[in-house]
Amino acid sequence: MEKHTHTDDPTPPECFRMEELEMFQSFENQTLVDVNYYLWLNRGESEEELPIRFLYALELLFESNESLMLSSGEDSEAIRIINAESLVNTARQLQELHKKVLIQRMSAVAQPLWEGVAWKVLEAIHLSRNEAGLYLNDAVLLDFGSKRILVRLSEREGLELEPFI
Repeated sequence: MEKHTHTDDPTPPECFRMEELEMFQSFENQTLVDVNYYLWLNRGESEEELPIRFLYALELLFESNESLMLSSGEDSEAIRIINAESLVNTARQLQELHKKVLIQRMSAVAQPLWEGVAWKVLEAIHLSRNEAGLYLNDAVLLDFGSKRILVRLSEREGLELEPFI
């Protein structure tokens, strides 16, 4: 479970750190081949309660066999770049704590939002800045040229995805 605590890093918690910005840049101009959603299933204690589902992580897989995984984190206060090991550790800890699987993978490349994006080049990743010029970690705009997708924090929990026009 990754945290944004680096005692020697002066970056505010609401901003991306330099290594995250560099990672974003490394994915620009790469060809997207697949998309996975990792859903957090928060089931109630009784069978009558409807489960709450939210998008915990988004995984973009590229032709280079590299992947970019964005997560709302456990606190849903910032978008974080995580790795597969971190996701597996979080899922394992949740399963041990709740005695049931709570994170589920779903292929999303066939979803309408991603239509026409597979096998396209991710031309750029755009981020907003604060007054000090630092890049905020509340939203990420994935720019595929003819189609742009906004990844942002949900008002409730997790990530929200929508076309950006």
